[in-house]
Amino acid sequence: MPFKKTGDRNFFRSWFQYHGFNTTPLLRATWLEGRLLKQVNTTILALIPKVRAPSTVSDFRPISCCNVLYKVITKIIVQRLRLVLDKLISPSQNAFVPGRSIGDNILLAQELFTGYNRQGLPMRCALKVDLRKAYDTVEWDFLSAVLQCLDFRAPLLDGLRSVSLLLCSRFASMGTLTVSLRVPGVKTRGSDVPFLFVLIMEVLQLMLLQLIDQNEGFSFHWRCKELGLFQLCFADDLLLFCKADVASVWVFRHGLAEFAKLSGLHANPQKSQLILSRSAHDVREQLLAALHFQEGHLPLRYLGLPLLASRLSISDCKPLLLKIDSRIKGWESIQLSFAGRLQLIKSVLMSLNVYWAMAFILPKGVIREVEKKMRTFLWKGNSAVGYPKVAWSVVCKPIEEGGQGIRDILALNKALMSRHLWNVIQNNQSSIWVKWIAHTRLRHKSVWTVDVKGGSWGWRKILRLRSALLPYIEFKIGDGESFSLWHDPWHSLGSLITRFPRGPSRTSIPEAAKLSVVLVDGDWSWPPITDLECIEILHVLPNIHNGSDSILWRGGGFSTKVVYDIFRNHGPKEGFVCCAGREMETHEHLFFRCNYSRQCIRILKRTVRFTWPNRAWAVDIAWASKRWNGRHIVQAAYRALLAAIVYHIWQERNRRVFQQSMRPSSTIARIVVDEMRQKIISIDLPDSVSSRGLYRLWRIPWPVRGTA
Repeated sequence: MPFKKTGDRNFFRSWFQYHGFNTTPLLRATWLEGRLLKQVNTTILALIPKVRAPSTVSDFRPISCCNVLYKVITKIIVQRLRLVLDKLISPSQNAFVPGRSIGDNILLAQELFTGYNRQGLPMRCALKVDLRKAYDTVEWDFLSAVLQCLDFRAPLLDGLRSVSLLLCSRFASMGTLTVSLRVPGVKTRGSDVPFLFVLIMEVLQLMLLQLIDQNEGFSFHWRCKELGLFQLCFADDLLLFCKADVASVWVFRHGLAEFAKLSGLHANPQKSQLILSRSAHDVREQLLAALHFQEGHLPLRYLGLPLLASRLSISDCKPLLLKIDSRIKGWESIQLSFAGRLQLIKSVLMSLNVYWAMAFILPKGVIREVEKKMRTFLWKGNSAVGYPKVAWSVVCKPIEEGGQGIRDILALNKALMSRHLWNVIQNNQSSIWVKWIAHTRLRHKSVWTVDVKGGSWGWRKILRLRSALLPYIEFKIGDGESFSLWHDPWHSLGSLITRFPRGPSRTSIPEAAKLSVVLVDGDWSWPPITDLECIEILHVLPNIHNGSDSILWRGGGFSTKVVYDIFRNHGPKEGFVCCAGREMETHEHLFFRCNYSRQCIRILKRTVRFTWPNRAWAVDIAWASKRWNGRHIVQAAYRALLAAIVYHIWQERNRRVFQQSMRPSSTIARIVVDEMRQKIISIDLPDSVSSRGLYRLWRIPWPVRGTA
């Protein structure tokens, strides 16, 4: 039932066109009067165990099963919140905010933890804060005050109040429903909850910022002061950064305590961690005593991925490999066909890789191991025997190139990481990671010429993708204020400082100059260049456009799909079309429009009286099914002949694709005729006019009586 929606009653989307008008009065009452029927605002709470043997209430995870009408209302609320969320939420929060990515949190956290294992760097620390029952304990009074401070109007507040106050809940236990219970507080269910929680966490950001401004003893984390960065938050996954001293840590402790009094969200000291850099171990005891947190160590798991002090190793990727193994083992008990295994690899196993591949350039050893697991599962399945029938590089090609459409992991990894490089090139100000890179790694330098040797391991890997993207990027020159004259590759020669290292001194134009210094009134205005080496710059100058500078992706907008096509191995699309060698292959073309298959038909027509109209494939099949539909032996022979022709032409096509070997059409026709003759001889036919006619048709001598 693909249209079924969960809840305490069945509902199908296909029915909405008949009953949707009945919901209009309910929606109007919710928005205009702030009223909601009790039946709509009632849920079933299913208790899902979080451990194998649950013994306490905290060992269960409550899941609210909302009905469809409730979801319609919360969906409307969410759509309204999304319009303004990016203007209300600080850049350090990326959860559920349009235009922001979870990858920015992971990349920036990785940058900040880089060097935590080194002794000579400044003292630093990070707090990984776990909020106890984050989505379960928020008072409506607090949430209402937050929304009023953000200037939300009465209709939205009334709608939120009507759906957020939990009126009644029934618990599902062992398949049965308990009595209804009334529970106060905010109803933490529905699609509006994550968006409301982001607003709540923004209050913590503002409270901490106020305390930092008031407390002169607070010191920012290394390389974070310029941006005022002290927090990374994705929903309830909270990281706090500061210098490793008691005064700075106390500000965070005080802020968390004040936030807990207002919102009811308390930090869990048993699950919260303090991570110290190696240079801060002298103050370890003091900081732990001040916070009462547990001591954490790198690698630290954050948003499902490891945060490291150095490069990513194969052992760090073990959770990914174990997760793939567990998925495959779960499928071993199911008798899956090849097509089923192929679909699971495309939809499930590849999605596990994508999350890791958008945050790290995976080690080649990890990629080989993942491909090995996929390859084994594809060809063997749950069997202990089997071997790859086709090279994995061929399997990873698109279907139109003779592959199976599985994406190449290395190419996909580079394409996903290229998104981050593109954001840096575009100077995407909505990304906190891009801002940090601009202030720390680039520092008014161009991303195109910055040294690859500097920076963290992940940043160096990203920079190595520059040369692959450059041919597909267009620099549209406007006022010249955004482009570096010597460092940005706006010229067809590339970055001028790379081509002409002595250019600034020879032309008397500073190396830090913007392109605008050689533009006057929308036209080029270069100073006289007498140096023979630099005169080449003036030979081919690009056009100047009105407006400001911009960087565009050639042929349309940037997308991971387009960039993946750049990095993957390409095969000729004619590889699927090998018999004719000139046109894109289809079944319509292969049977029997291409020269090769048409020649096979001609030879067979000369050998036997075989009639084939050779029109559209579907039309010819319909014609043959009517003409050769009887039980007569000659008609059966024609049906077998058609099947043999199709089989051997398809086999020849596969030989050319996968074995790079070919045979002439006369050979295929001879094989078909020989097989048909052997088949006819092997049948014990009675001595009749039809049998003798069949033998004459295939030029077979009539056998001596008693033989076949």
